[in-house]
Amino acid sequence: MTNLVRTALPADVAPLLDLIQQHAAFEQATARVREDDMALVLDAREPPTHLIVAEERGELTGYAALTFDYALWSASRFAYLDCLFVRADARGRGVGKLLFDHACRIADGAGAQRIEWQTPAWNADAIRFYEREGGTGTIKMRFNKNLYMKAS
Repeated sequence: MTNLVRTALPADVAPLLDLIQQHAAFEQATARVREDDMALVLDAREPPTHLIVAEERGELTGYAALTFDYALWSASRFAYLDCLFVRADARGRGVGKLLFDHACRIADGAGAQRIEWQTPAWNADAIRFYEREGGTGTIKMRFNKNLYMKAS
């Protein structure tokens, strides 16, 4: 049972989209990303997110998405782990750690001073995992507002 962790490829569009849908359902949400959106990201010279996948015996078992931003107060670049998900039947076998470690290496190699992420407060398994990996939680309210772009 060997897992390969690698950058997602254009050929991964369909199985990656399936993992994203599973992730959204697990978090009681809906993913609006479509196959053509994924294809554009995976084909981009400078993709808006770094997509990492775990593969076992030719099947994707998990994925992570990493972006970069700038923190004004510390005048430093940081990485944001937007997603990390492991298929239910692959959990407990170290796949999450492989994905997390790979994301941390990418962030470090890109000069980020830290990596940030979030998980739902009800996801006790994820919280335990991240604490084992050295993460510390910060209590804040997360806000969002949908912006509506006018059609041109």
